[in-house]
Amino acid sequence: MVVFIGTLLVLCVIAFGISKLVETNSSVTKNHNFDKLQNRYLIVYYLATFSDWLQGPYVYKLYSDYGYDDDSIAILYITGFASSSLFGTVVGHVADKYGRKFLCASFGILYASCCLTKMSPQFNVLFFGRILGGISTSILFSTFEAWYVNEHLNYYKLPPEWLNITFGKAAFYTGLLAIIAGIVSQFLAETLQLGSVSPFLLAIPFLLVSTYIVIMTWNEHPPPDIEEDKQLLFFSALKLVFCKETILLLLGLIQSLYESVMYIFIFSWTPILDVLHPPLGLVFSIFMVAFMIGTKLYTLLISKRYRPQNLLTLTCAVGLVSYTTVTITISSSLHNNHSKHSYYLSETLEELPIIISFFSFVLYEMSVGLYFPAIGYLRGRVIPEKYRASVTNWFRVPMNIFTCFGLTLKQKDNKNDSSSVTKSTPHVINQYKFPLIFFICCIFLILTTITSTIFSKKYATKITKNEKEIKLEDGNPNAQDVINLYTENKKSVPI
Repeated sequence: MVVFIGTLLVLCVIAFGISKLVETNSSVTKNHNFDKLQNRYLIVYYLATFSDWLQGPYVYKLYSDYGYDDDSIAILYITGFASSSLFGTVVGHVADKYGRKFLCASFGILYASCCLTKMSPQFNVLFFGRILGGISTSILFSTFEAWYVNEHLNYYKLPPEWLNITFGKAAFYTGLLAIIAGIVSQFLAETLQLGSVSPFLLAIPFLLVSTYIVIMTWNEHPPPDIEEDKQLLFFSALKLVFCKETILLLLGLIQSLYESVMYIFIFSWTPILDVLHPPLGLVFSIFMVAFMIGTKLYTLLISKRYRPQNLLTLTCAVGLVSYTTVTITISSSLHNNHSKHSYYLSETLEELPIIISFFSFVLYEMSVGLYFPAIGYLRGRVIPEKYRASVTNWFRVPMNIFTCFGLTLKQKDNKNDSSSVTKSTPHVINQYKFPLIFFICCIFLILTTITSTIFSKKYATKITKNEKEIKLEDGNPNAQDVINLYTENKKSVPI
């Protein structure tokens, strides 16, 4: 317990210090259109992510309370990811062809319906709810961003680097909302003893309010090339990635591999740290504070003129160091547990590899905080507008497939093993296969680091070429506004 409390206090001090540095180094961006657009987007995004975080801590517990075993629960988890893979590509195509606002408004209704299915203990109803949940998360993590980037770049003609401000703010407050949501969920379910279904019911009004705000305040301004292209085909985005734009293939590979590793972390940290008997709520808060530090660090580095593509390479490298350390330590821990001389080891020495893994996880969460604003900005710059939601969803397909593969690795049943994790956490992955899974994750992170290095060079070349080709038309007020904005913002980061 001392380790966890001490870590949280240190991280809070670091977060406070970095926040002060950000305030000192960042320039104030004042533009009415930018502020109005950002507020419209972030209010809805915060409501949506808060609703999502409310449910997270009690998904497994709800299924367990209904009497389902780990195999059945794993099937329900896999259904959600499979649904996101299968229907996400359709969602992206519909959003690009028929409008992003409609899909974003539909998100709240679909996800609220998913929450309502949690009131039934029937497996078929829960199964259907996971399908709705998969569709909803596909919309949340692609179509919302696609709507905002289009409005930012194509309608309001705002400077591209201001995307960093919005995505950095979105990531930071998402981490804060995750902590608040975890506390609220626990208070409802355990303190007030309203049961594990209560967080899902609480999420419904937030989801419906998000839909109402989208309908009442968002506008739809499709770019001219979308309006002219009436034959936008389902596989056009996939063809673009594999046959026409190498830079998109590189970015998609980075996102797919990195986020695959991220989801394996989500399902594995609880059983790995179980030997320390961690207070799960406190550990979750520690990870979220580390995530928030990463987002603030991204904002600080951007203000010091570091380039987003280089920060993406940095986050991949940091993730690789973290996962390599965890792979070594958990392999050592399992070896000690099965060694015939393990009883000679003191309890402190037995826990030491797991403590090292814990600190490595904290470092990894910081890299995740760097990752999200960086990848959001780079997607906004390189994905063509008329394929934006489609391409983003295709990027998520390999990640969902790999996560499903990880969830098929069953928990080993060993009643005589004192190191077996307790039944209060989602043990849908066999803890004895963690070294293998984490070794695969290390390979993925090596590939992302190499790929991001190649991407960084190609991106710099592409953006430089595009900037040289820009010619401002005489009497074009929107183009002149862009020049004025760049002139006013003296500390703006180079693209």
